[in-house]
Amino acid sequence: MRFSHEWLLEYVPIDAPPDEIGRRLTAAGLPLDGIEWRDPAEPLSAVYDLDVFTNRPDCMNHLGVARELAALYDLTLRVPGARVPAGGPPTEDAARVEIEAPALCARYAARCVLGVRVGPSPDWMRTRLEAIGQRSINNVVDVTNYVLWEMGQPLHPFDRDRLEDRRIVVRTARAGETLVTLDGVERRLAADTLVIADGRAPVALAGIMGGHASEIGPQTRNVLLESAWFEPLSVRRTSKRLGLHTDASHRFERGADPEATLRALDRAAGMIAEIAGGQVTDPPIDLRPRPEAARVATLRPSRATVLLGRAPAAAVMGRTLERLGFVVDAGNPALWSVRVPSFRRDVSREVDLIEEVARHTGYDAIPSSLPCLHDPEAGRNARTEFAERVRAALLGAGLTEAMNFAMADRDECLLLDPGTPPVAIENPLSSVAASLRTTLLPGLLRNAAHNLNRGAAGCHLFEMGRVFQPAAGRPAERLRAAGLMTGRAILSHWSLGRREVDLYDARGVVELLVERLEWSHLRFSSDRISADAPVAGPRVLAEGADAGGLGEVSAAVRRRFELDRPVFVFEIDLDWAERDRPAGRRFAGLPRFPAVRRDLALVVADTVTVIEVEDAIRSASALPIADLQVFDRYRGEGVPPGHASVALQIVFQHPERTLEADEVQAAQETIVKALAARVGARLRG
Repeated sequence: MRFSHEWLLEYVPIDAPPDEIGRRLTAAGLPLDGIEWRDPAEPLSAVYDLDVFTNRPDCMNHLGVARELAALYDLTLRVPGARVPAGGPPTEDAARVEIEAPALCARYAARCVLGVRVGPSPDWMRTRLEAIGQRSINNVVDVTNYVLWEMGQPLHPFDRDRLEDRRIVVRTARAGETLVTLDGVERRLAADTLVIADGRAPVALAGIMGGHASEIGPQTRNVLLESAWFEPLSVRRTSKRLGLHTDASHRFERGADPEATLRALDRAAGMIAEIAGGQVTDPPIDLRPRPEAARVATLRPSRATVLLGRAPAAAVMGRTLERLGFVVDAGNPALWSVRVPSFRRDVSREVDLIEEVARHTGYDAIPSSLPCLHDPEAGRNARTEFAERVRAALLGAGLTEAMNFAMADRDECLLLDPGTPPVAIENPLSSVAASLRTTLLPGLLRNAAHNLNRGAAGCHLFEMGRVFQPAAGRPAERLRAAGLMTGRAILSHWSLGRREVDLYDARGVVELLVERLEWSHLRFSSDRISADAPVAGPRVLAEGADAGGLGEVSAAVRRRFELDRPVFVFEIDLDWAERDRPAGRRFAGLPRFPAVRRDLALVVADTVTVIEVEDAIRSASALPIADLQVFDRYRGEGVPPGHASVALQIVFQHPERTLEADEVQAAQETIVKALAARVGARLRG
């Protein structure tokens, strides 16, 4: 925003050069983007370009910036007077005002200026407005813009004689109503749009822009001047819906000062009468259906010392706050009562008051000191430790961590998790981030597409984060870990050559995670996966409950994310592991006794999975099994149709003694009988 140096001097008598003023404002939280000189030889011609943050609407005007400078330089602020001529006719005889939507309009004030002469503005006003980038229109409209940039209160002038019944009604739009705004565009109004109407139809968008039918022109003789306070959310919704952003809406959206309504009205009415002539009606109409209660915050000077690392003098703290418009009651030296001015919508707590003191006494005055060194494990709870171990295991598997937003596209979530409807966000930033994610996979798939489209040969990613599921009240949150592998596989040794990743790479990462974290109850399911499932592969079970899954992403999902090669993913719910979380890494000694290996060649039906075979072997064995691997599968001559020959190696190993041949043979025979009974398997040959 642009501010005139000459204009600021009207409210604060400061003799510092503009460069210094810019540095002081920047240090106080109003960053200077640059200074423009209309005449390099004239300091008064400086125009500041300040980056005023959205939480500081009080500084979106010259008086607000001057207030900051008065506090910084310990000077007295000169507040402009109203100068309303006395003896005017009653405003109620010249116009009527009604508020039908008090929830959206907490205050509406109006005066009339009768018998004006619309024409060019005086040179001094036109020069000031043009210096900050405002176009001069005419003397009446320019006064409202001048007061806006002077005091921060948006105003709007109506041609009173063009208002039906000389009446103003603040209401929401009715079905089918339209309005041609000052920019000449006809706008269709939604039912919740707050409008200013006359006795017949809307004549302005409340807090945004006036209507073409009641604009001030050369023929205008009687002006109705509006000064109001509108609900910020209502103005924001209408402005966003219509794509219409104005100086007025910019301030109303962020919270205008309700107490400035009448002061700004009187200021503008007096200036119009002075510049354009006419008679100001008196007293003003001031409807206030929802008065705002005074806001009071407490301040402990001792707390300021703790937060700032130094002890500002109580007198300095009090004077700084009072220069900024706060009213300080220090009757209790240990606990001050501070009344917050109505224009400071961003201040409500003790820490906000301390921030005001810090801004104006200087952040650079806060002393530097080395932090106290504590136990590095202090403050790390069990959940944090657990998350770090999961992260370390996935990094150790060769995956790179990705971080994505929790907001996701609803259709993408339903595509990958059709059984869980995403929770919608009430005010989304965009249509592709309108819901809370129910799965981590959409973000990883987008990451993969981004990398592959830029020439990456392979992509190996993981993410840990929260997903959200519908629940009564607030959404239920679950901690998950997900991974994605596609393209070129990680090269484990130069002699093995290059290859593409497959399902076993993804399963290997999950198995490594299980091993590193000693999740003794996690197993892979043997359920068949539907051919049209978004991810085709085994489920991951924790004590029989579904804890996630892994598999290959379907072609339909790959088309959605524009991926042209096979993609393998896994996703595991980590909350189930809360009770099964080991206290730390446990180690066992190397085995002292030899292992015994036995190979079995089994003929099984195609409907039997390897997981079912492994479960049957482990449950039937009377001896400890150290390892169980499938090393061959055969279909062809000698094997009945609909069947396959599966070769397995079983490694028996006892931790306390050497196994004897007879007991190994007996265990093997028991396993073969159990396989025949449970899965219909028989020895081949």
